[in-house]
Amino acid sequence: MLTDISTVRRPLDQANGLPNAHYIDPQVHEEEKHALFFANWAALDVASAVPENGDAKPIELLGIPLLLLRDREGVVRVFQNICRHRGMILVQEPSKIEGAIRCPYHSWSYDMSGKLIATPHVGGMNKHECNKFDKSKSGLKEIRSNVWLDMIFI
Repeated sequence: MLTDISTVRRPLDQANGLPNAHYIDPQVHEEEKHALFFANWAALDVASAVPENGDAKPIELLGIPLLLLRDREGVVRVFQNICRHRGMILVQEPSKIEGAIRCPYHSWSYDMSGKLIATPHVGGMNKHECNKFDKSKSGLKEIRSNVWLDMIFI
């Protein structure tokens, strides 16, 4: 731990507040972020925010762009909202995904399970396949999640 918080744990009449670093130091913020959110389950949103199959809602948690999505089978999933090709944000605002999740930059497309299904011009002009490129390794990054009492936990 970067800062000493032992004075916060003292009996109330002897305790002090958190050191200033906890409010302003980026390193302390990173440390707390990992300790509080990355090592445990955290409530992200409610499943009712994506009520129908195909509903998608972009959100951000601690600077990480995420995408809530209710897939065709009605399962709520959480993905990193980033194209695996050039890092573009895939979904900018809440929307209904009718076919595929399509990147606005080079039109790489993903199905609702996160599988990469289209790579326009990946092999050159009008060549949408490339023997050296394995699509199965470039799907969306899914975040482990679970829904409990309508709360989405990641």
